[in-house]
Amino acid sequence: MKKSESTKLNILQKGMAYAAAYGLYSISIGKIAAVTNMSRTGVISHFANKEDMQVAILAYTEDEFKKQVVEASVDTDALKHLNNFQQRWLEWLNFLDTVSPGQQASCPLIKASVEFKASPHCLVRQFMQDQHIRMLNYLTKLAVNCQTQGYFSYDNEPSIFAYEFYGLYTGHVVQTSLIDTPALTITYKKVVGNLIERYMR
Repeated sequence: MKKSESTKLNILQKGMAYAAAYGLYSISIGKIAAVTNMSRTGVISHFANKEDMQVAILAYTEDEFKKQVVEASVDTDALKHLNNFQQRWLEWLNFLDTVSPGQQASCPLIKASVEFKASPHCLVRQFMQDQHIRMLNYLTKLAVNCQTQGYFSYDNEPSIFAYEFYGLYTGHVVQTSLIDTPALTITYKKVVGNLIERYMR
């Protein structure tokens, strides 16, 4: 890896950690320069502007999510795949805690979807809208595969399952950012288990 590539990778890694702890909206060139021990000029030389850097941080975060959660969950058995995914999705929050030590980290992707709600035409919000669609499509595909393999009933709509599942997870992320107790994770697992059971044949 070239030095410029490794430098940009370091910026994105530190940017994801900062966004997990404090949110993407508050990120600035100066703050990233501080956490990477670089000059402001050194940081901005890798991006067109601040917004371009923010989008790059989100794209890097989504790539990490794919590696940590999506790719690690794959199984030829559709129900095992779904259960692997829901467990890995929970562990994603633990992973973010490790990259933001000493801070109560949360998912930068979910945070950004709320932080940029009032900025409908900015590139960050557009990225998040596309990412949201990708996530719902992926969750829908998991449900379709469960139908195809005979686990889920054809009486239920896979896209509704995806909507419910995603809603439960985002609600869990919000609650754990406010109340730090293991009981919430136990409750979340029970609720998701009930959701899956409701869609079974």
